[in-house]
Amino acid sequence: MTKETKTARSAVTGKVVTHPIGGKKAAKFAQVEGLKMSTASKVLSQKLAASGLKGDAYRSEIVKAFKKG
Repeated sequence: MTKETKTARSAVTGKVVTHPIGGKKAAKFAQVEGLKMSTASKVLSQKLAASGLKGDAYRSEIVKAFKKG
Protein backbone atom coordinates (compact mmCIF):
# COMPACT_ATOMS: atom_id res chain seq x y z
CA MET A 1 0.00 0.00 0.00
CA THR A 2 1.43 3.36 -0.95
CA LYS A 3 0.93 6.63 0.84
CA GLU A 4 -1.58 8.88 -0.82
CA THR A 5 -0.08 12.32 -1.25
CA LYS A 6 -1.88 15.30 -2.66
CA THR A 7 -0.32 18.61 -3.45
CA ALA A 8 -2.10 21.47 -1.74
CA ARG A 9 -1.43 24.90 -0.34
CA SER A 10 -1.54 25.66 3.34
CA ALA A 11 -4.38 28.01 4.21
CA VAL A 12 -2.23 29.70 6.84
CA THR A 13 1.13 30.16 5.11
CA GLY A 14 0.30 29.66 1.45
CA LYS A 15 3.26 27.29 1.09
CA VAL A 16 3.00 24.03 -0.83
CA VAL A 17 2.28 20.97 1.31
CA THR A 18 3.28 17.77 -0.47
CA HIS A 19 3.59 14.89 2.01
CA PRO A 20 3.54 13.92 5.69
CA ILE A 21 6.77 13.51 7.62
CA GLY A 22 8.06 9.98 8.03
CA GLY A 23 8.93 8.01 11.13
CA LYS A 24 12.62 8.87 11.05
CA LYS A 25 11.99 12.61 10.85
CA ALA A 26 9.36 12.37 13.59
CA ALA A 27 11.90 10.58 15.80
CA LYS A 28 14.39 13.40 15.21
CA PHE A 29 11.79 16.00 16.22
CA ALA A 30 10.98 14.02 19.37
CA GLN A 31 14.66 13.76 20.26
CA VAL A 32 15.17 17.50 19.87
CA GLU A 33 12.12 18.19 22.04
CA GLY A 34 13.34 15.73 24.68
CA LEU A 35 10.36 13.39 24.32
CA LYS A 36 10.87 9.73 25.22
CA MET A 37 8.59 6.78 24.57
CA SER A 38 7.39 4.97 27.68
CA THR A 39 7.98 1.26 28.16
CA ALA A 40 4.28 0.52 27.64
CA SER A 41 4.30 2.48 24.37
CA LYS A 42 7.41 0.65 23.12
CA VAL A 43 5.90 -2.76 23.89
CA LEU A 44 2.61 -1.85 22.20
CA SER A 45 4.40 -0.45 19.14
CA GLN A 46 6.53 -3.58 18.75
CA LYS A 47 3.48 -5.84 19.17
CA LEU A 48 1.45 -3.97 16.55
CA ALA A 49 4.36 -3.81 14.10
CA ALA A 50 4.98 -7.55 14.53
CA SER A 51 1.33 -8.25 13.74
CA GLY A 52 1.77 -6.41 10.44
CA LEU A 53 -0.37 -3.34 11.09
CA LYS A 54 0.51 -0.19 9.18
CA GLY A 55 -0.97 3.21 8.50
CA ASP A 56 -4.51 3.90 9.64
CA ALA A 57 -4.98 0.47 11.23
CA TYR A 58 -1.81 0.97 13.32
CA ARG A 59 -2.87 4.45 14.41
CA SER A 60 -6.40 3.35 15.34
CA GLU A 61 -5.03 0.54 17.54
CA ILE A 62 -2.72 3.02 19.30
CA VAL A 63 -5.66 5.34 19.95
CA LYS A 64 -7.78 2.46 21.29
CA ALA A 65 -5.02 1.37 23.67
CA PHE A 66 -4.52 4.77 25.27
CA LYS A 67 -8.05 6.20 25.05
CA LYS A 68 -9.51 6.98 28.45
CA GLY A 69 -13.13 6.39 29.28
